[in-house]
Amino acid sequence: MSVSILITSDLHGRVDRFKHLVNQMKALKPNLVIDNGDFLDGSPATYYYKHINKKPHPMIQQANEIYDVAIFGNHEFHNSLPAIQRMRSECSFPWISCNIGNFAEPYFIKVVDGKKIAIIGATTHYTAIWDEHGHLEDLVFEDAFKALNYWVDYVRRTENPDYLIVSYHGGFSEDPSNGTVFQERIGENQANEILEYIPNIDLLITGHQHLYINEKIRGTLIVQPTSHAKGFFEVLVDFDKKHSQATFHELQKNSLIYSTEIEDWLNQELTYIQENYSYKGLLTSRLSSHPFIQLIHDMQLKATNAQISVCDLLYFESGGVKGKITNRDVLKNFPREHKLKVISLSGEEIKQLLEQSAAIFALHENGEIDFSTNVFPDTYQPYQYDFWGGISYLIDVRKPVGQRVKNVTFQEKPLKNEQHYQIVFNSYRLTGYDFHLLKNRQIFSETIHTVPFLFKVYVQSNIPTNIPNHGNFRVIYK
Repeated sequence: MSVSILITSDLHGRVDRFKHLVNQMKALKPNLVIDNGDFLDGSPATYYYKHINKKPHPMIQQANEIYDVAIFGNHEFHNSLPAIQRMRSECSFPWISCNIGNFAEPYFIKVVDGKKIAIIGATTHYTAIWDEHGHLEDLVFEDAFKALNYWVDYVRRTENPDYLIVSYHGGFSEDPSNGTVFQERIGENQANEILEYIPNIDLLITGHQHLYINEKIRGTLIVQPTSHAKGFFEVLVDFDKKHSQATFHELQKNSLIYSTEIEDWLNQELTYIQENYSYKGLLTSRLSSHPFIQLIHDMQLKATNAQISVCDLLYFESGGVKGKITNRDVLKNFPREHKLKVISLSGEEIKQLLEQSAAIFALHENGEIDFSTNVFPDTYQPYQYDFWGGISYLIDVRKPVGQRVKNVTFQEKPLKNEQHYQIVFNSYRLTGYDFHLLKNRQIFSETIHTVPFLFKVYVQSNIPTNIPNHGNFRVIYK
């Protein structure tokens, strides 16, 4: 006999794709369907149903038609605990995770034609580190690897399943097929340790990294089904032959749009500007100050009355705004619901943070600049780069890491190492995940609203007629 198991992960609220994905999954008449987390949060549709038309997300109703179980991902916890409980109550299937204490059941059992299948869920424990808004103060996230080490053994001994699945909302620190290093083994992605040290796992489902993985290593089948409803895995388990294999099914529908109500809201014109605040180029946009960055600094300084502003860009090739500005433009540039918070830093600390941002650059042997991960895999990641407004500075990439930042000035005078300055950051930066110096800082003030809302108000009422000037910077490498 054989059992069909379907797997999704990191759908991130793509309701425009999900209904078609569900139809494809239904056609296969599966025996078991699992979602590996990050189910709703992360799309314009989710923002719409959360803030504009406050009704249950339509993906939940569609999911109720096919899913047996879901695992909590880190994005589920971008919401308050009461909001998570409401979402869970609307689902006809359970949400599980073995490393969040009593908040969720650790595993789920389904019997198919006499065969007992056990699914143990786990959530990357870095979820607690990324808690920007204090939602998780009453929860304890145990180390996912340690929790799974216990629960895999427990389920094997007490349930004696015919097939054991670990569904882990986390990924790999090294590529399981060739050993390529993605990051250090810091605990965010522990799938390598799970494979190496926890025996008797038949199927390991991973996610969080949005990768495509389909491997079998030391008898364990490993899958990671990309993201944003681009497709799903089908795992066929042949119990007679003691064999399993995974096939990825791509989403067949090509032309996809949201419902009329969402599209109308996304296309709603907020304002029109003559100036061009758009940018292009993943690398070039980070080499000198440009209008869109100045616009963000202007918005953040006006919203908080701080002296200095710090912001980043999404890891996109293009962005910014020009001409007609719509809700779609706002959410494209600011999809994350960060708040703005003001802290105090000394001039010396500011220079340390500037040096850390400057470390993302490296030079090829031919003298061309690039992101350091493309040249030196063990240095900082490209997304660890901030733009500073209210000060001016120079980054000389020809100098060694840690000695690149020059000529830092505030109000046209050299920045004083011992003086403290009021600085606005987004709430994610202040988790200290990428910049450890920022962790656990005293918060002097914070905005009530999140950045998407603040930027929308800004462009409708406060956007300047000329490009604002909040200092400038330049990167030199020749």
